[in-house]
Amino acid sequence: MGKWFRLYTKIHTYQYAVLGIVGIVATIIFASPGTDFIHVGRQRLDVFYISLALFGALFVLSVTDEYSPEDYGLYSSKSEK
Repeated sequence: MGKWFRLYTKIHTYQYAVLGIVGIVATIIFASPGTDFIHVGRQRLDVFYISLALFGALFVLSVTDEYSPEDYGLYSSKSEK
């Protein structure tokens, strides 16, 4: 069961990177800059660039995060290497 749980935790770790990429691609395909804005005081913020920045930040943070099996109580054996 440790081998399957290790695979699950790796997939769970990488799902945020995939979500970031899918979000960036979906934003580029389905949205266009300059069509929708959010007004904050006198500032006018473009939703297209906000979503690109947020999905990009999610991708960068998820890629720079390290997977450590010890955090999940898993210890690698010589047979799994």
